[in-house]
Amino acid sequence: MRERFLRLTLFTALVLVSLEAGSNQHGLAYLNKIREHSGLIALKPNKALEKAAASHAKYLVQNQTNGHYEKSGKYSYTGRTPSKRIIKAGYPSRFVMENLSVNTTGPVKSIDKLFSAIYHRFVFLNLDKDEIGIGTYATKKKRRIKSAYVYNLGLSGISYLCQRSFKMTDGEYYMKNICRQNNKMIPRSHFRAEKDHIQRKNKDVIVYPYANQSHVWPAFYNESPDPLPKYKVSGFPISVQFNPANFKNVKLKSFRLYDAKGKEIKKTRIIQQKNDHNHLFSKMEFALMPLARLEFGTRYTAVFEAVADGFKVKKRWSFTTEKPKEKVYRITKNKTTLKVRSGSAAILYMVPSSRKDILRGYKSRGGIKVSFLDQNTLKVIFPKRHSSGRVSLGLGKKKVYFTIE
Repeated sequence: MRERFLRLTLFTALVLVSLEAGSNQHGLAYLNKIREHSGLIALKPNKALEKAAASHAKYLVQNQTNGHYEKSGKYSYTGRTPSKRIIKAGYPSRFVMENLSVNTTGPVKSIDKLFSAIYHRFVFLNLDKDEIGIGTYATKKKRRIKSAYVYNLGLSGISYLCQRSFKMTDGEYYMKNICRQNNKMIPRSHFRAEKDHIQRKNKDVIVYPYANQSHVWPAFYNESPDPLPKYKVSGFPISVQFNPANFKNVKLKSFRLYDAKGKEIKKTRIIQQKNDHNHLFSKMEFALMPLARLEFGTRYTAVFEAVADGFKVKKRWSFTTEKPKEKVYRITKNKTTLKVRSGSAAILYMVPSSRKDILRGYKSRGGIKVSFLDQNTLKVIFPKRHSSGRVSLGLGKKKVYFTIE
């Protein structure tokens, strides 16, 4: 009996490892598809980066916390910072970046969520990284944080430098705190050459959403640190990045967004290095932040103009926001009555009345099934029966009544 138990346990563990590996491969394929459509090279998988990412994902769920830092003594602790964790996992270089999300269902939604957040987007669209490790962890227990996805990005050329030996010579500048051994000296010229080599494989200008991209989610909610601290809900950010291997100085002239009818979206905020209050934008990065949600199923056009190293640069491209398969009801009144078919599904879009108008929760009555798509949007599935009375959904000050036919 004991032997049989061990075999079953081992089989279960192997199945879980296989499922996790498949999820990570799917996530990498999806991320690389976005990068390649945006004009960037694909990222290669790296086992050491994957090991570090997996350990941090486990730490986040086991300790019910979020963020890039770990505390010594906590369960599954492997290092306080991302660089310390990747070094412990066997990666030769500390030249890494980390992205993560919690409580997302599957790698695609995790990646989409991070792309809606401007600072985290720039990590995924980094021009001087060429390899990645993806780690995931989830629990079926009733926990506040049920799942975590962690992404560690590195540059293979820098890792190669960290495994070489260099003889100190006069006239050469050297860098330390780059490799596993903090005091190891790397020639700055070699370091810059490796970054430049990878950067030149990417396009001159990167825009996101990329040209003709579809299924773009129309909203942005929160990010830490927060680029729009006075807004709890706003529109999906539009970004432009210049390749530092090909440009030295960029001066923004204008950045505009237009709807399908050619009408300019006036309420926007432009973020660049000189006004980024979190000091995370480089001089090559620009973002247009719509201050109100974009609409579902709508084609938008962005127009960006700048002067780069004395030359005019103009980019004009379009993208389309997500159009749900189910019927979308725009809810603006405090009391709304809808007629729906039994067994059908619908999308309720609670149109924000202010920059802080988001849903905190809901109260359902009458056997309907409700799930959040975002903090203003719900998917509702109605019971397969006619209603003798009204079925309702309470949403703070707003209430929606359904007559099921």
